[in-house]
Amino acid sequence: MAEDKLEQRRYTMPKEADFFRRLEQRHRRGRFGKLFNYFSIAVAGLALIALFFNVVNEAFGTIAVVNSIEPETLTDGRPLADLNKAELATILAEHVGGRLRVLIRNTISQVDIERFTNATVAEIVGDEDVDPAVANELLKAISVERQAGLLARYADQGTLRNLVLEEVIEQQVIASFTLSESLFHFADVKARIEGPILEAYKQANRLDNAKVSVIRFHSWLDSEFLTTPMSSAPALAGVRTALIGSIGLMMVVVTVALPIGVGAAIYLEEYAQQGLVNRLIETNVRNLAGVPSIIYGMLGLAIFVRALAPLTSGLIFHANFDAPTVETVIERIAPAFDGAVSFDEGALRSDSEQLDAQTLARIVEAFLRFGTPSLTMHGNSSVLDMSNALADALEIAVDVTATRANEDHDVEARGAYFRFDVAQNARISDEAYDNLMASLVRVNSFSPNGRTLLSAGLTLALLILPIIIINAQEAIRAVPYTIREASYGLGATRWQTVWKQVLPAALPGIMTGTILSVSRAVGETAPLIVVGAATFLVTDPTSPFSQFTALPIQIYQWTARPQGQFADIAAAAIIVLLALMLALNAAAIFLRNRYSIRF
Repeated sequence: MAEDKLEQRRYTMPKEADFFRRLEQRHRRGRFGKLFNYFSIAVAGLALIALFFNVVNEAFGTIAVVNSIEPETLTDGRPLADLNKAELATILAEHVGGRLRVLIRNTISQVDIERFTNATVAEIVGDEDVDPAVANELLKAISVERQAGLLARYADQGTLRNLVLEEVIEQQVIASFTLSESLFHFADVKARIEGPILEAYKQANRLDNAKVSVIRFHSWLDSEFLTTPMSSAPALAGVRTALIGSIGLMMVVVTVALPIGVGAAIYLEEYAQQGLVNRLIETNVRNLAGVPSIIYGMLGLAIFVRALAPLTSGLIFHANFDAPTVETVIERIAPAFDGAVSFDEGALRSDSEQLDAQTLARIVEAFLRFGTPSLTMHGNSSVLDMSNALADALEIAVDVTATRANEDHDVEARGAYFRFDVAQNARISDEAYDNLMASLVRVNSFSPNGRTLLSAGLTLALLILPIIIINAQEAIRAVPYTIREASYGLGATRWQTVWKQVLPAALPGIMTGTILSVSRAVGETAPLIVVGAATFLVTDPTSPFSQFTALPIQIYQWTARPQGQFADIAAAAIIVLLALMLALNAAAIFLRNRYSIRF
C-alpha cells in the first residue's frame, strides 16, 4: 500500500504553488549562471585590454636622441633619408677609415670570419662579376674608396644608413617615455630630458658640451624593425632573424607533426581494435597533451641535440654549410706545413713522397671526426684521439711529452703536447705544428651538437603532436558512420573509404586543430631555451641545420636587458608575435568556415 502511494505521488503533477516555486528557483539559478558568464567575459576582456594597452604604451612614445655629429653637417642640410647608397658609403669612408673592412666583414661578407683576411674580394662579396680590377685582390690591398664602392653596391640602403648613424653620427637614445606619458605629461617629459637626464648622460660620458639633438615621437614598430637583424643598440635592432626563425620552426613543425598526428588518429579511430591496449594508448596521448613544455625541451635536448646530433646538425648529409668541408680543411691546414708538405691538385705532397687522394680523404675524415668544443682544451682525450688518427693517416710518428723544449728553457705543458714527424726525411717544425693544431681548432669550431633549427622544430612537433592526434580523432569521429557504410556498400576498401570519404569530410576540423596547435608552439619559450636557441644572432638561418633564434627568445632576451629602450622594442616584438598568432587563428577560422561540411 505504501509503495502504491509513493508511485502515485511520483507521477502526480505538483500543486500550483510548488510548481511556481520550483520554476522560480530554476530561473534564479539560470540568472546567476548568466551573470557569472557575463562577469567572466568582462574579466577576460579587461585582461586583454590591459595587455594590449601595456604593449602599445611601450611600443610608442617619445625619445631623446643625442648625436656626436649632427647629420646636417655631413649632408649639407639634406635629410639623411634622402641620401643614396653611394653618398652614404662615401660618408663612411671619410670618417671610419680602416674600420671600413670590419663593416664589410659584418654586413656583406660571404666567407667565414677566419678566412676573411686571406680571401679575395670576389670571394668576400660572392660575386664573380665584381670589378675585375679588385676581384683577385685582398680587401686590405685595395683603397678605402674602392671598399666604399663595394659597400654601396652590395649593402642595402637601410643597412648603410644604420651604419652611418651608429659609426659616424654615433646616435644614442638616452631616454624613452611611454605613449601615455607623451600624451598627457609632455611638458614634464621634456623638462626631465633637458635637465637631470642630460646631466646624467654628460657625467657618465665625461662630456661638457653635449646637448639633446632631438626630442620626438617615435614608433619602435615600423618596416625597418621587421627587416633589420638584431643589434646591440636598441634604436637599430630589429626582429628579422627571429621572425625568419619562427617561420622556419612553423614549417618544420607542420611538416613533421601533421602527417604523423593524422596517421596516428586514423589508426586509432579506423583500424585499432577497441580493447585495453587501445584505451591505454589513448589515455597516454591525452596525458601527454598536459605535460609541461619544459619536459619536452629536456626530451629534445637528450634525443635530438645529443643522441641524433649527426642527423640534426646535417653532417651525415654533408648539408651543413657551416660545417668544414674538404676544401676548407685544405685551405686552412696547407699554410701550417710551412713548405715541408704542400697541396697540389687535390693531393698532399712532400719532398720525398706523394700521398694519394685516399690518404687525403683519411686526413680530412680525421679532421671532421673529432669536431667537438673540447678540442680547444690542451691535453684533452679528444685531442689525443685526434692526434693519433692524424698520425695514422699521415703515417708519421707521434711524440707525446709533458714538457716542450724551447731554445732558452723548458716550458711546462698544461697537458700533453704532440709533435708530428713526417716519415722519410720530411719533418714538420714545432711552429708548423702549433699552426696545425690552431687550424684544427678553427676548423672544428663548428660543433655538431645538434643545436639547430631542425632540433627545435622536432621538439616543438613532439609538443603539439598529442594535441593534433586528439583534434584529428574528434574530427574523424564527427564524420557520420553512414558515409562509411555507403562507401563499403559500393565496394570500396577500408583505406579507400578513409582516403576518399572520411579524410575530406574531417579535413576542416583537422586543419583547424593543427593551426591552433602550431600557434601554441610559436609562442613557446622554455623548450627553445633548453634545446639551445641563440639569444643574440645577426645572421639569418639558411637551412634546417643552421643556428636559430625565435620571437619568444628575442623578447625574453630583450626584457632581461637593463636599458629601458630594450623593453620598448620587446613590446614592439610582442605586437609582431601577437599579429603572427592572430593570423594563424584567422586562417583556422577561415578554413573551418570555408570547407566545413554539415551533415
